[in-house]
Amino acid sequence: MQFKFFAAPWLGNPVVRQTIRLLVSVGLCGFVAWLTNLQEPGWALITSVIVTQSSITETLSSGRYQLVGTLIGAAASILPITLLLYHWPLWRAFAVAFVPLAVLASWKPGTRMSVVTLMIATLFATPNDPYLLPIERVLSILMGVGVSMLVTYVVLHEQARRDAFRNAAATVRQSVAMLTHARSHAMSWSDIQDLNDAGIASLRKVQTAVEEARREHWRPLEKRDPMLAALPKALRQLQTDALVVTRAVLLAENPPPDGQDNATAPLNPGLMRAFDWIIERCEGEAVARTGEEYRVAAGVITALPEDTAQDDEIMRFVMGVLRTDLKTLIQLLAQDDTRQA
Repeated sequence: MQFKFFAAPWLGNPVVRQTIRLLVSVGLCGFVAWLTNLQEPGWALITSVIVTQSSITETLSSGRYQLVGTLIGAAASILPITLLLYHWPLWRAFAVAFVPLAVLASWKPGTRMSVVTLMIATLFATPNDPYLLPIERVLSILMGVGVSMLVTYVVLHEQARRDAFRNAAATVRQSVAMLTHARSHAMSWSDIQDLNDAGIASLRKVQTAVEEARREHWRPLEKRDPMLAALPKALRQLQTDALVVTRAVLLAENPPPDGQDNATAPLNPGLMRAFDWIIERCEGEAVARTGEEYRVAAGVITALPEDTAQDDEIMRFVMGVLRTDLKTLIQLLAQDDTRQA
C-alpha cells in the first residue's frame, strides 16, 4: 500500500526527488559510518554525495568509477608506503606511483579517483600503521557507494516509466506537426527536418528512460512491462513513416486544398483521431499505469483510412505503411498489462 505522501504531485519534480535522494543517502551513510565506528566517516559521506545521481544508470556509472579508481589507488599506494619505510624521500617515493597513475588517469578519465586515493594514502599516512589509511579509504568508498546504490534503487526511483511515456507523447506531436505543415505546404524541407530532429531528440530520451527502467528491477522489462519495452521500436518506426509521408506530400504536384476532407490528406479525421488517441494514451501512462479498454482502440483502428482510397501510387504506398505502423502502435498501447507490474 502506498502512502499519500509518496503520491503527492510535487514529488514529480525531478529537483525535489533528487534532493530527497541526496539527503537520505548522506543521512543513511552517516548513520552506517557511526554504527560501524568508521575512523574517517567524511570520505564515505563525500562519496555518497558524488555517487548519488538522478538515475540508476548514472549512479551505477559514478559508483563504478569511484570504486575502481579507489581500489587501483589503494593498491598503488602500497609501493610508496613501503619505500617510505625503507627511508626513501617522500616525494621520490610518491612520484614512483604517481607518474604511472597520472598516465592511466589521462588515458582512462574514469580512474582519476586512483590519483586522489594515492595522494591521501601517501601524503597523509598514519605514522603508527601507514597501511591502515588505504584500507580505511577503500572501506569508506565501499560504504558510500553501497548506500548510494541502495537509496537510488529504493527511494523515489519509479520515474523512468513516466519519463518514457511523456517523451513518447512529445515524439508523436513532432510527427503530427510535420504532417500538418506538409499538408499546408507552409514550411520548407529544411524546416521540416528541424522538426524531425526535435522528434529524434525526444525519441532518444524515450530510449534512455527505457534503459533506465530495465535497471530498476531484477525482473526483465519484457515480462513486467511489455508495453514499455516495445515502445521505442514502435515509435521509431512511426516517426520514420511520418517523415517519408511528409516528403511525399511536399513533392506531390497537386497537393490537396487546405481543409479538404479526403483520405489523401495526410491528416484526415481518421488519422488525426489515431494520433490524438496515441498522445492521450501516452500522457495517461505518464501519470499512472492503467489499463485501457481494447474496444476503444479497435474503434480508432477502424476509423483509419483504407489504402485503396489513395489515387497516387506513391501516396498509396507510404500511407499504407503509415497506417500499418499506426495500427501496430495502437494495439501495443491498448494492452492491459497492469497485472504484470
